[in-house]
Formats: sequence, C-alpha cells, structure tokens
Amino acid sequence: MKYKNKNFIFKATVIILLFILVLNGRIAEPFLRIMGKTTRKKGKDTYKYSIPILMYHSISDNKNGFFVVDKNNFRKQMKYIKDNGYETLTLDQVYYHILQDKPFPDKSVVITFDDGYKDNYVNAYPVLKEFDLKATIFVVADYITNGSSTIYSSLKELREMNENGIDIQCHTSSHKKLDKLSYSEQLQDLGLAKEKIENLINNNVKFLAYPYGRYNNDTIKAAKKLGYEMAVTTHMGYCNANEESFKVRRICIPGFTGMNIFKRILY
Repeated sequence: MKYKNKNFIFKATVIILLFILVLNGRIAEPFLRIMGKTTRKKGKDTYKYSIPILMYHSISDNKNGFFVVDKNNFRKQMKYIKDNGYETLTLDQVYYHILQDKPFPDKSVVITFDDGYKDNYVNAYPVLKEFDLKATIFVVADYITNGSSTIYSSLKELREMNENGIDIQCHTSSHKKLDKLSYSEQLQDLGLAKEKIENLINNNVKFLAYPYGRYNNDTIKAAKKLGYEMAVTTHMGYCNANEESFKVRRICIPGFTGMNIFKRILY
C-alpha cells in the first residue's frame, strides 16, 4: 500500500521508538542494529564505520517530552559519556571521515541541538563545559536577538558558547519546510542564513540541519551551491562513514530515554 502522506514514515518511526524505549536494553539492541550500526573487518581488527549523532532540542528545568529532556537526565547522560571514555567529535571530524570513507575513532559520539533554545545555554552549556564535551547547536538565523527573546539564546550567549567548544551552525533563516519552497526560495533562505550567522557569530558556517527533517533534491543543490559541506536529517539511524554527506542520519534522544537505552545507543 502506497502512502501519499509524507508524515507517515515519521509517525511510524515515533511509534516504533516509543515502543522500543519501554523495553529493556537487550530487546532494544536489534532495533539499534537495524538503524544502521555497521562494522567492516580487516584481518583481526574491527574498524567501526558508524557513529551515533545524538539529536537534542530543549533541555528543561524539570520536565520531559519527546523533544524536551530534563536537565538532570541530560547531566547523567553527559556524565556517562565522560566517565566511560567517549570522545565527542566535531562535525568537521565527521565530515572528514565521510569524505575519506575512514573508520571513526573507537568510542566516539557527536552531540547536536536543534533550534538554539535559551535553555541550551542555561542548562546544557554548563554541563558540557563541566565535562569538557564538544557539541554543535543549529540555530535559526532570524531567531537571533540581542537578548529580547526568552525562548532562544541571545547573540551574546551564542558567541560565548562558540568560543568555548560549542560550534554554532545553521538551521535556516526562518525554520520553514524547505521541501515546500522553490529552488530560488531555498537558495535565498539558506544563503541569507549562512551570511547572517557568519557575520554575527564570526564562525565558518558549513553544516546545515533541515527543519522538520524536510528537504528535497533542490535543497541539496542549493546547499552545495552556497558552500555547505554537510547536512543532518531527522532520519533515525547511525551515521556511516560511506553515507551521503547531505543525508546524514541522527538518533533523537527523547526526554523519557532511560540510561539503559542510552548506553545501548552509544555501544
């Protein structure tokens, strides 16, 4: 049966994820493998060609939701990463491994945030600093203010984070569904966003996160023309070294993700 509704795949993924999250880690493990965890062997050694790119949105004071993680749970997750010797890679490093089709370092992980919420600065940033972890925040250019917003991080806050190991990258100008825009509209949106973020943050913008995970061939064409090198999606799965650089998968971490599941995701 052919589903015309493009949201069907997303909804089905959410339902499956919710089901998996209530199961124990051993039952979840096959699901995680299906999501794309792969290895290639050479001789006696095993070279890992896949890595979890974690996707967060809001890090709240005291509540959990699908896109909201309680700050105490977030700290437990980051502490586990630090205490167990995981290396947090930058997107520059991920891009290099994809470009060269090279194995990722053992026990490596990528931490990303979408939208640039103020609680990323208030609640997530201090934890990342405490454990000396790298991360990337994808911000919406039009949401950047000098402090007037109570929802999104201010320009001053973004600059501070960018200077302290948190890479600030692009989540478009206006957070529209890119696949609903024409090629010229996408080119304009992505171009204005790149220029604005680079000028305000003084950062080289090379990476893009698609709002709502929505994109099409015109999106990729426009992004390449503007000098973007890689884009991340909301497609559930591990990022593989041989992956197309504008269709990079991530793993969403909902607020109700238990530590058992979190450990299985990291392997």
